[in-house]
Amino acid sequence: MSSVFFQPQNLKQALEYKRDFEEAALLAGGTDLIIAKRSGKDTKKGDLIDLSKINELKTINVYEDIISVGSMATFSAICDSEILHEKVAFLCQAALSVGAPQIRNRGTIGGNICNASPAADGIPPLVCLGAQVNLQSIGKNGEIQSRTLPIEVFILNKGKTALKNNEILTSIVLKLPSEKTKTRFDKIGRRNALAISRLNGACLIKMAHDRVEQISLVIGAATSRPERFVVVEDYLTGKKLSDDTLNEAGRLASDYVLEQTGRRASSAYKLPVIARFTEALIKKTLKEEDKK
Repeated sequence: MSSVFFQPQNLKQALEYKRDFEEAALLAGGTDLIIAKRSGKDTKKGDLIDLSKINELKTINVYEDIISVGSMATFSAICDSEILHEKVAFLCQAALSVGAPQIRNRGTIGGNICNASPAADGIPPLVCLGAQVNLQSIGKNGEIQSRTLPIEVFILNKGKTALKNNEILTSIVLKLPSEKTKTRFDKIGRRNALAISRLNGACLIKMAHDRVEQISLVIGAATSRPERFVVVEDYLTGKKLSDDTLNEAGRLASDYVLEQTGRRASSAYKLPVIARFTEALIKKTLKEEDKK
């Protein structure tokens, strides 16, 4: 399956391999890549660079109001992180919804992002938080170059990202939300467990005097890439969240998806579900306030 297999022990070595073998695929958890290669969907040259031994890419650190999550942090590590549970609980909710324990033990947040699936569970909370990805490469002179992109800019379309052939995604950086902010992740699958999302979403809300002061809403698996539903956010900002208001928010979300994707065979089913899902997600987010 692979003509050459590299297993660097540190980031610098990995960057050098990626510089010298640009067509080599980066192997993180392998939960998507290995399946793609076995099925023949990945037709690229078989060289692999295995990142599993690079411990510096697995760390989760807090710097004042900033959290840095290494790209090789597994979903299990995210689920088990006390600081993430305390500060960005919906990211842990999303990580816990990914596959079975075996998948969470292998799958990584960086691999989830670079796979760029519209149905990826790990991405909506990151988009809600305005997360940025750090990308690194190394020149022939040994100098490491870095650039940072918002995750919404990094993911271009289904299966496509702005990652250059000589780059490695090394970390995801996000700013801690206010303590008064409430968050929630939810999904709809074909069954209750081990299902790829038919629809997922993340919501971040900050209320003031019973009105929406700040809201960030992402509905995944609805459009070709994860994005904030700004039309819904703008409508809700400054309003009280009555049943009528939430009903209109759901309608706006459904209309936005129709505008972006056009009418499809599944539209008769999916558009009403998007409307109801949006309403329910916002309501569930508000209920998180009672748990704190």
